[in-house]
Amino acid sequence: MFGMILAGGGGTRLWPYSRSMSPKQFLNLGSTPESLLQETYKRLASIVPNDKIYIIGSRNHKFELAYQIEKISPDIPSTNLLFEPQGRNTAPAILWGVLSVPEGHLDEPIVILPADHLIPNNEQFLKYLTQGATLAEEGWIVTFGIKPERPETGYGYIKSGQPLSTGYQVEEFVEKPDKSTAERYISTSQYTWNSGIFISTPRILIDEYQKRAPKIYNTFIHYKTSEYDFQTAEVVEMIYNDVESDSFDYAILENSNRVAVLPVDFPWSDLGSWESIHQVSAKDEENNVTRGNVILQDTRNSLIFTTKKLVTSIGVENLIIVETDDALLVCDLNRTQDVKKLVGTLKQEDRYEYKYHKTVLSNWGNTTNIYDTPGYKINTVEIQPGKCISLQRHQHRSEHWVIVEGTAEVTRGEERFFLTENESTFIPKTVIHRLKNSGYIPLQIIEIQMGDYLEDDDIERFDDSESNIVK
Repeated sequence: MFGMILAGGGGTRLWPYSRSMSPKQFLNLGSTPESLLQETYKRLASIVPNDKIYIIGSRNHKFELAYQIEKISPDIPSTNLLFEPQGRNTAPAILWGVLSVPEGHLDEPIVILPADHLIPNNEQFLKYLTQGATLAEEGWIVTFGIKPERPETGYGYIKSGQPLSTGYQVEEFVEKPDKSTAERYISTSQYTWNSGIFISTPRILIDEYQKRAPKIYNTFIHYKTSEYDFQTAEVVEMIYNDVESDSFDYAILENSNRVAVLPVDFPWSDLGSWESIHQVSAKDEENNVTRGNVILQDTRNSLIFTTKKLVTSIGVENLIIVETDDALLVCDLNRTQDVKKLVGTLKQEDRYEYKYHKTVLSNWGNTTNIYDTPGYKINTVEIQPGKCISLQRHQHRSEHWVIVEGTAEVTRGEERFFLTENESTFIPKTVIHRLKNSGYIPLQIIEIQMGDYLEDDDIERFDDSESNIVK
């Protein structure tokens, strides 16, 4: 069996925890210390070999995705991590993953699932996965339909039709309904929630793309001259410049007569809103969900998350309160779907808080902004052993580096020298420089930027044989 994890989503409804550059699949929102992506990977890895698991994500999230997977599976082939240069919805992403399966394995089942869903009972999930694989080998594209617990208006529904050896042929996919329609759906066993989890064989999926989405299929095949083409960044760039955007549901499932639904009853949530996190989380006697430094008095039916600050509440109910280093969300529990509209406003205003957290990961380490005001900015910077920032210079800012821990190899103009704890150096404007960790422990520094312009586009990078890593 093969596995494919779709990890390119944006997760805008969980702002301010989830950001454009660090969406919910990279966050710990379940019952373990691991992120949703890591939980999903481990769920698959219990039955699928590492070399048969493909993860499809955004190039914007390349550093964080690779870092998180490396922590739990350092031996996964790097060629199994597929990074889309731009978002084109799920139909091109899934086809890219399917076409990456070796030619001799096209009749093996492949399970396709999102990276950001919560499935706490892995044993039940694997039991249904085995049933779905049997149905897939009979020639079906199998979707898992969650038996509904409530008249949910935030999910799409699947209507079951003719019975099969296991499950049913899909009669209809239904968009998110209104409340009265959802109540009607759950009054009959014919409707299930659309989980977005599928299993089929690569051969069946390729055949359906040829029939149902020929433009998408032909765009990929047009650039294929060898089995390695889809691993080449230049080829992938050309494909994604040309391919049309469409979802797998619209392009394939809603047009195919080979789609089956397998009703399942394992615990599941797509964690699509703060309200859904409240629904699936452990609660106190007043139906509150809390995380972090929280003290409640006379508070009911609320969710309060904090990362650092003490958050207190008195005499409130039905509230979402979420605090991060740089943002605070207060929202009625029943209006959490409107967070997406709020994020749209942040995006329109090009707010930093839309894209980034205070800590930004790179594949050399991370940077955390601790103070930002016109004229200067203070960051903490961590560089992993053997890693370095790119060779660069700035026209509008100078930088002062103070070494907190580790050994730094500094390039400053024509100079190259070493610094250790409690030592510092100054980088004037227009001077070419680079910072490298030449030791065996993480290099920790305090960086003070000063100047009339401190944005990232005041970074001029140079070809550098030591580093293809950018800051």
